[in-house]
Amino acid sequence: QHRSMQTPVGKREAQREQEPPRPDTSSCCQRNIDIDSTSLRPATAGSIGLDLEAAVAVDLLTTQLKKVPTGVKGPIIIAGQPMGALLLGRSSATMLGLFVLPGVIDADFTGEICVMVHTLFPPIRIERGQRIAQLVPLEQLTKTLTPHQPQSRGERGFGSTGGLTLLTMNLNDRLKRTVIIGYRGQKQTLEGLLDTGADSSIISPDFWPHNWPLQPSTVTVTGVGGLTLAKKSPMLSVTIDGKTLQNIFSVVNLPPTVQCL
Repeated sequence: QHRSMQTPVGKREAQREQEPPRPDTSSCCQRNIDIDSTSLRPATAGSIGLDLEAAVAVDLLTTQLKKVPTGVKGPIIIAGQPMGALLLGRSSATMLGLFVLPGVIDADFTGEICVMVHTLFPPIRIERGQRIAQLVPLEQLTKTLTPHQPQSRGERGFGSTGGLTLLTMNLNDRLKRTVIIGYRGQKQTLEGLLDTGADSSIISPDFWPHNWPLQPSTVTVTGVGGLTLAKKSPMLSVTIDGKTLQNIFSVVNLPPTVQCL
């Protein structure tokens, strides 16, 4: 079952007697698409941050990072002037297990502001309209300095001004062995890719015998392309280099040249 983000318990009774509690600022029942940043408001007269809410409902099924759109378009305008901002988490969301990666919103950014979130205790559900982060406006003190690039940032975000490096694995260099899987007297011979660093055993559905059963699974397999809900095999006998053991495989798509790993 999913855990939904909820409003935590407020101040202690003694504190409530000293001052009236402020209204709940953890959720909002209405939202607009492409919200102009000038419509953002602080929660109270003493707040230095502007709350951001999720534009869509999001399910966090793993501990992997997730980008959550807010519907808010830059630049951030304060008193008629474009401002930069720090993007930070909210303490109420952090207490419920939702962590926000801090970020910097530039004064010349005109795209949609998104929030990078993750949880250590999945699954968790972020409801649409849930306030999960805040912007702390900052004056741009670097405006008199000569930039490296003459053009403004515009709608480009998430490292668009720097190069992107993706570390990949050359599958041709990995150790390969003949793998014989068995189920109720039937056998299938595959070419297995070993020592890949994967934390589960996987068979491509293209090489799974059609007359062998598959079972539903709640296990997700995460890779460069995102996460995939896998199916699982029954208990199989697995023979490699003359040694046999019992194992359960996840059955999920693999690169075209890979049969199992």
